Amino acid sequence: MSQGSAGTDSWAASQLLVAFLAVFLLASAHAAPRISLSIDDIRSPILSARGIRAALTGTRAAQLEITLDEITAQGRVWRNLRFSCPTFRLGERIDCEGGTLHLSGSAAIPAEFSYSSREKTLDARIRTVSEGAGEDWRLAARWAGSAWEGTLTVANGQAARIAGLLPDREKASLAFVKGAIDGTIRIRGTAAGPEGMEIGLAVAGLAFGDASGLHAGEGIDARLDATAERQGGAWMWRAGAAWPRGEVFWQPLYLTGRGHRLDASGRLEGDVLHLLEGRLTLAGVGEVRLAGEADWANGVLRDLDLHTEDLDLASLFEHILKPFLAGSSFAGLGVSGRAGAGLRLRDGAPQRLVLDLRGAAVEDEHGRFAFHGVDARIPWQAQGVSSADIRVGGGRLEGVPLGAFRVPLQIGGDEVFIPHMMVPVLDGEFILKNFHASHEADEDWHWQFSGRLSPVSMQKLTEALGSRPMYGTLSGTIPRVSYADRVLGMDGSLLFRVFDGTVEVRGVTVRDPFGRAPALEADLDMHELDLGMLTSVFSFGSMQGRVDVAVHGLELFDWKPVRFDARVASSPGSYPRRISQAAVQNISALGGSGAAAAIQRSFLHVFEEFGYSRIGWSCSLRNGVCEMGGIASEHSDQGYVIVKGGGIPAITVIGYNRSVDWWELLDRLQRVTQENVQPIFK
Repeated sequence: MSQGSAGTDSWAASQLLVAFLAVFLLASAHAAPRISLSIDDIRSPILSARGIRAALTGTRAAQLEITLDEITAQGRVWRNLRFSCPTFRLGERIDCEGGTLHLSGSAAIPAEFSYSSREKTLDARIRTVSEGAGEDWRLAARWAGSAWEGTLTVANGQAARIAGLLPDREKASLAFVKGAIDGTIRIRGTAAGPEGMEIGLAVAGLAFGDASGLHAGEGIDARLDATAERQGGAWMWRAGAAWPRGEVFWQPLYLTGRGHRLDASGRLEGDVLHLLEGRLTLAGVGEVRLAGEADWANGVLRDLDLHTEDLDLASLFEHILKPFLAGSSFAGLGVSGRAGAGLRLRDGAPQRLVLDLRGAAVEDEHGRFAFHGVDARIPWQAQGVSSADIRVGGGRLEGVPLGAFRVPLQIGGDEVFIPHMMVPVLDGEFILKNFHASHEADEDWHWQFSGRLSPVSMQKLTEALGSRPMYGTLSGTIPRVSYADRVLGMDGSLLFRVFDGTVEVRGVTVRDPFGRAPALEADLDMHELDLGMLTSVFSFGSMQGRVDVAVHGLELFDWKPVRFDARVASSPGSYPRRISQAAVQNISALGGSGAAAAIQRSFLHVFEEFGYSRIGWSCSLRNGVCEMGGIASEHSDQGYVIVKGGGIPAITVIGYNRSVDWWELLDRLQRVTQENVQPIFK
């Protein structure tokens, strides 16, 4: 047993032994003198002991020796206890000076007491030197008739001694406890039991930790002042606690003492604790008023009424709410503004919640979204439907500016409904329709919606996204989108218009969309994209014509492609088909080393642009390798045809490398759109 553990056990044992001595010595004062006393067994609701032996020895019986084989209290067992008093006086007063308490395997603890049957007083004291400082625990008791009063006074008491009185399971979980305690505990009562209590305690430098490492404190200074009075069958109590200094980690919370304070009053009836009035002041956050009821014995909260009017959202989120989001996609949020709230619980279940926001803002540190100027009143009740008033001054989504909008939110029980909402997006707007979210017990939230995007300028959109400028407009229809079991899915096809063509997205499934590594599956078809508009966006050279693009079996992990089958082909129909020298060279570069462009007649290399009849290119991505091909019906002995010549002058582009590393291919695309290279002709 370690020295600290032995001291803890010794202190607990000494408290119990003092109680036993009081009984023994009271009896001795009125009985015939005896040299020894032996008791096999003592049992009471508070403690039990066996193998008790007491003896008076020495000249004029001035030395007292008491041994106990075993004593049990609060489910804890101590064995081989011994108390010795070299200076023991038995008369009108019973005094012990210079006594020591021994527990098997531990150092002796100095202890002394004085008992007066005439004055009806008991004074017991333990004084030690611990960690270089004096430690003093003093119990003074007096009684008259059926009334009694006891006062415990502590000066520099070591917190580790109190830890020894905890139940075995809680005590075993502690790795260490240290710190100093000063103050008094005063209890008064009658033969019927305690009637009143006063507590004034302060702790300094308190530190603790458990074996799991999930709960710890360091440098804690705190003070508790409390009073309690019995009234009939209940205790009326009042308490105040202050925490000016120190740090506590209580998984997942990390809190620092900055002047926090709790003031409360209530009633204790049996195992039911009533909080009639409570006020919690969190420094830098705000004040919360509390009332409620709890099953004290089982640690179950039955009822709670909480109200607060003015909380600082930035501090509240940083110190209280953010730790619970660690590891999620919302861990990097920044929040500001003021808030009020009201909460009502009955029988452990929430019945009503009201949230008020004033000038609130939220921003994702990764730049995914931001909203500002949020003013809202959001009422919720377990039964019935209520309407919320939410107004947002503006924001941005992935860098795209959003104008001011209003959210007509309807809330009832575990359901949320938005029938229709319009959000300005650049020079267009997004229309949200029939948003419905709900959840059942032991399930995550699931929701669904549909919508529409009115024409948005591609030039403004690309500027907002910081990408190459594009021209034209973007618009589309969003079919039913749903989310359940951490999977986002889409019924039907997502339709957009871009580059004067149409884009159709089908079979969209996103697993864990709000996690750290989302996985997406989809099929994508683009029809009749204008090559002139498309190639003008990049430094790729100019092309005239239209193309169809198909990307089937697309799989993204953490938004990076891992599998797909893609094909680009000329759209059917009659339209101009021209390609510049720069575009020819860049397309040739996609085929890798050895790719070449051939024209019908060598002297035509002086032309700046050429005609073509068809374009075709494909990539099948597997295991990081792109297997490339060209026009399905056209091939050469050594390669595949990407561009088939047509008209005058005409040109044909052939690719030779069929297997290319995907990231190398992307690097090629980046180079050919940034470098000003000249075509090579045969």
